[in-house]
Amino acid sequence: MTTHTLELKNLTKKIKSKTIVDDLSFSVREGEIFGLLGPNGAGKTTTIRMIVGLISITDGDVFINGTNVRENYEKAMEQVGAIVENPQLYDFMSGYKNLMQYARIMPGVTKERIDEVIKLVDLEYAIHDKVKTYSLGMRQRLGVAQALLHKPNVLILDEPTNGLDPQGIYDLRNYLRLLANNGTSVIVSSHMLAEMQMMCDRVAIIQHGKLVRIDEITNQEDEADVKVHFQIEGDVHQAKKVLSDMNPELDVSESGNELIVQVSDLKSIAELNKQLVLAGVLVVGIQRKTKTLEERFLEMTKKGGDLNEVAVPVNE
Repeated sequence: MTTHTLELKNLTKKIKSKTIVDDLSFSVREGEIFGLLGPNGAGKTTTIRMIVGLISITDGDVFINGTNVRENYEKAMEQVGAIVENPQLYDFMSGYKNLMQYARIMPGVTKERIDEVIKLVDLEYAIHDKVKTYSLGMRQRLGVAQALLHKPNVLILDEPTNGLDPQGIYDLRNYLRLLANNGTSVIVSSHMLAEMQMMCDRVAIIQHGKLVRIDEITNQEDEADVKVHFQIEGDVHQAKKVLSDMNPELDVSESGNELIVQVSDLKSIAELNKQLVLAGVLVVGIQRKTKTLEERFLEMTKKGGDLNEVAVPVNE
């Protein structure tokens, strides 16, 4: 039985007459990296702020490990670590003292636990340096360490790769995968398509505050989205005519020395190749391609365009 650590049910946020998040529902599984993907202004940060209680919920419910955030906020937050927008750190203190300061307000955090998270995020070499000397990537890793001190099973990160260099993004991705493999549910928001495809197990695509679709990143070979490229030696136009005559409804086009065929069943690739060969067409290569997350995202959102960012007061 799949365990869900976070559930959103019909979550809605309105400010005056403006609907920022509109009837949003999804569940996050234990031990997965779940992405909130959408253009700027889509409602990602507002959704995260409602989840962690930084702003009020207009309608709907958030459940964390089965506890309703609106009914028992303190219990729900016991197993949550979060960085909303940027880690809040004391620049004039060392990384270690920052963690000590945070540990004082979290019951049960031991010195051994502090050392453990420092090692986890690979900051042992700089943990006693002042935070003002840290690079953006180091600050982000210290923020993750701070969020992990109390051993949450839900970690929420809002745009965690903003401003990071390629090495910092790579390191963060590895840290998050390690956490997920150990049972932590990680929720990440971003508008960086390629990065989300590499980082996440599933993504919820959000636009205008509404859920457009949830995609399984590890299983993106939706058969309806598969295009097969047949590399032809000889007359490509004649090869296209062979397939079109045999199946007039077939979606087939040509590009250079390739025939590009949209298939609804992966088993049909062999049959198409057989038809071409029997007709005397020399097929020198076959390549199967699926739509990337970027292609899917742009396809689903190109008509709607971006929303203007709406400011939501944190202390509401």
